[in-house]
Amino acid sequence: MSETTQAIDSPQKIAKNPKKSQNPQSRRSIVEFLGSMNLAVTLLVMLAIASVIGTVLKQDQAVQDYIIKFGPFWAEVFRDLGLFHVYGAAWFILVLLFLLVSTATCVTRNTPGFLKEMKQYSENLSINAIKHQPLTTEFDLAMPQPQAVQKIGETLTAYGYKFKQKVHQDGTLVFAGLKGQWNRLGYLLTHISIIIICIGALFDSNLLLKYRELTGQLAPETRPIPLNQIPKKSWVGKDNFSFRGSINIPEGQSADVLFLPYEEGFLVQKLPFKIKVKDFRIEFYDTGMPKSFESDIVLTAPELDKPIEKTISVNHPLIYKNYAIYQSSFGDGGTKLKIKVYPLLSPKVNPIEINTAVDQVEPLKTPVGTFKAEFNDFKLFNVVPASEEEKKKTGKKMHNNGPTIIFKVRDEQGQAWEYENYMQPTLQEGRWFYMTGVRTVPSEPFRYLFIPADEHKSKQRFFEFLALLNNPQQVEKILRKAFPKSDKISEKDYNLQIKLMQQLVTLFRQKGFDGITDFVQKNVPKDQQKKVSDFYFGQTSLALQTLYFEFLKQKGRVKPEDTDINDFDKKWFEDALAAINNINHYGPPMYFELESFKQIQSTGLQITKSPGKNIVYFGSALLVLGVFFLFYVRLRRVWVALIPETEETTHVIMAAKDNKNLPETETEFALLAEQIKHTK
Repeated sequence: MSETTQAIDSPQKIAKNPKKSQNPQSRRSIVEFLGSMNLAVTLLVMLAIASVIGTVLKQDQAVQDYIIKFGPFWAEVFRDLGLFHVYGAAWFILVLLFLLVSTATCVTRNTPGFLKEMKQYSENLSINAIKHQPLTTEFDLAMPQPQAVQKIGETLTAYGYKFKQKVHQDGTLVFAGLKGQWNRLGYLLTHISIIIICIGALFDSNLLLKYRELTGQLAPETRPIPLNQIPKKSWVGKDNFSFRGSINIPEGQSADVLFLPYEEGFLVQKLPFKIKVKDFRIEFYDTGMPKSFESDIVLTAPELDKPIEKTISVNHPLIYKNYAIYQSSFGDGGTKLKIKVYPLLSPKVNPIEINTAVDQVEPLKTPVGTFKAEFNDFKLFNVVPASEEEKKKTGKKMHNNGPTIIFKVRDEQGQAWEYENYMQPTLQEGRWFYMTGVRTVPSEPFRYLFIPADEHKSKQRFFEFLALLNNPQQVEKILRKAFPKSDKISEKDYNLQIKLMQQLVTLFRQKGFDGITDFVQKNVPKDQQKKVSDFYFGQTSLALQTLYFEFLKQKGRVKPEDTDINDFDKKWFEDALAAINNINHYGPPMYFELESFKQIQSTGLQITKSPGKNIVYFGSALLVLGVFFLFYVRLRRVWVALIPETEETTHVIMAAKDNKNLPETETEFALLAEQIKHTK
């Protein structure tokens, strides 16, 4: 009666406590999921993909660089996915945590079984089970069982097997041999190594910074402001567990902070020591590419009796405690610049002199508005392929264009023009030119203006001739002198003709030859445009030649009685007209000439603190050891059953099993069986 009652009451009790009955099953399902191979492989694939992205896609660059490279839309998509800071992305850290938990669950579940299998000889297998092993054979030995036991034991030992013996009730004796049990240790080592590597990676991740950011203790700075204006929430103290940041230090200066890229901004990391750069050196290949660069640095810290002095170079860092100081890059450290600014619309050559430096901003008040000149960089060498003409002349494949300044001119509305001005002239088709490039979009290439050099390889003649074209009164005076009024033309018509030539010169100066074409198309009937256009261009050409001829007379290049000019002056005039024709696309009407400089270089240092590095190294060593055990150590089992048939003969049943199905397994088993079969 009681048993029936229990049978009836049990389902009711289960129904009353469904959670109690389902919780063990739910926990078991969760544990099986966390320890499953599918989850582990998925997480490893995600980490592999993330590592590929982190290798191919340059990490921790400025947002503007990514926008230029991928465009606004894809840059925003990639930013939201965390692809620009893969190793610090929340999802990457989450994958590491899940892989850690998954692998730890797998190890916890399977370690007891692996350890048991390493010690288990399976000597209790029945004869029937032995016969169903992958490799089996049977034969008779012409010796009694006791003698066979001794000989087979010696043979198994000689083949490297450890074994146990088991005597069955029917007198059958079974040898259970085991070799290569360390193979199972490979599984344990590989899984444990993954756990250790994940722990080391988490130690070196920004997990702590993420926590401080979520709790409101930390906020990255995104504005380009001076160091002393960065708020305290953007500073990280000396107690930061791990970091990787960079700093540029000019020669002769020192620093005790560095900048950590973080999300779309940066954090300032306070260092427990100070680094001073005594000297920086760089060598170049003939192609202009950097060959090597190194820095002489001095590290001082309160706990040091004397400073540490060392020369560091690429792949040869300075190691101090848990910190590694690498030579990573180089740049300009604030080169002193002496600049002349030529106003391109002025009727006089009156340049403004500016003493400035790289990374400084200079205000400029001009008749056409207020601008800011932002000096961004200075390059001492600009090596480019030499022209065919220069190759024949010098025998060199490369040519150095000399020092260059890169700067921006920004108007009051924020629009910027970026320039690249060369200090030295370059030879083009037998003539010397000063190159100046301009662009309004950073992703576009520079468009170059070529200013012809005069007989002294100077720009002075160009600016003087440009100033003449900018002076309507002087232009009119020269034209009236060159084309005096004749008796055949009225005063009114003469004045109109001179005025027309003067206006055409002004139109050419302001908008180039295209400006004259546009004027004709907008103001002349279509059927007369060609005729008027030819007349206007003829008058413009005549006026410009007249002005240039008079200009050469004033400079003493042409004598009063001369009616022609030399080839150099002719070519210079053509080149000057080409430059003036394009100068209206040059941006604000100013030309910046680098007159002199004092170069100051800076070294780019990357400083890391990675306590998890040694943990990862240890885990990697375990992983290599585990893989060695897995691939090169085979877990092999052998069973030899001795069944006495008569006093002088013993029937032998042999079986073997190998955890790797290799071609040599069957050969090895056959050799062992043959050895036992011929035992004497």
